[in-house]
Amino acid sequence: MMLAGSFLPLFGFLGLMLCPLPLAVLGCLEGRKRMSVAELMIEATLFLAVSPSMAAYFLLGCAPLSAILFAVSQEGFKDAKKLTGGESLIICTGASIIFKTLLIAAFFFFTGKNILFPDAAQMRDVMLQMYGDQPELTATLQQVLTILPHMLPSLLVIYSGIETYLNYSLCCSVMRKFFPAYKNFPPELPAFKSWKFPASLFFVSLGGFILGWFVDIDTWFEGAIFIMNLQIAANVLMFIQGLSLAFWIMDGFRLRKGIKFLICCVLSVPFFWPWLIVIGMCEMTISVREKIKFKGE
Repeated sequence: MMLAGSFLPLFGFLGLMLCPLPLAVLGCLEGRKRMSVAELMIEATLFLAVSPSMAAYFLLGCAPLSAILFAVSQEGFKDAKKLTGGESLIICTGASIIFKTLLIAAFFFFTGKNILFPDAAQMRDVMLQMYGDQPELTATLQQVLTILPHMLPSLLVIYSGIETYLNYSLCCSVMRKFFPAYKNFPPELPAFKSWKFPASLFFVSLGGFILGWFVDIDTWFEGAIFIMNLQIAANVLMFIQGLSLAFWIMDGFRLRKGIKFLICCVLSVPFFWPWLIVIGMCEMTISVREKIKFKGE
């Protein structure tokens, strides 16, 4: 997966995101020692065959998540039986954020560049070659490249959450389908339709929205950037909450798979995304699931 992420652009993003999965499965099956040996072998291969920077990316960006995914299994934590799937996912996401922050800091320390964002001058040259001299397009690109690095905290949280969820859920699926003897490695996640975030998340977002009226980016730049990142992360979680509620309603009405697929296609249109955020807000504050009763309940 690491090599696919390096050399196959079509599968690159997904390949890099799923790098921790094989090691996590290996750790659940064979234990900590063999997983550590496998990590060292991968490190040596990447260092010699690809590049030191890719080896560093795997060491700080992928291997720790594999270890944490393994750690939430019964063999990794003494009290693993007390951990729920949701708690385990939160632990893994936190670990992913911490180690990716270390990776970005290390890369910036040695190169002076942000590993996540392209060089502005190179992007301008590419746009010039592709679209010619268009001042308006260049100005828009400049604005995007100026604000994008300041969105790093929220983007890092979102990416780590997606990466962890994919690896964790796939690890659960692989273990239960192909290795039923290890059915408790790692703890099962709750069904997506039953996901519920705390109401405090809504009030945090509301507080940030109100503060945004009084904080001007020209007078308090750091405060405005903090509020922007807070709202981005909160909106993504409220969007997920709204999507979870939509799946719960579809399941409650016992819709056929074809109709569910069509509804999912409609919800994938960006026009409906703000409405999913609003629905997520309602679920967090008034618990819509408790107000709706379906036939047969």
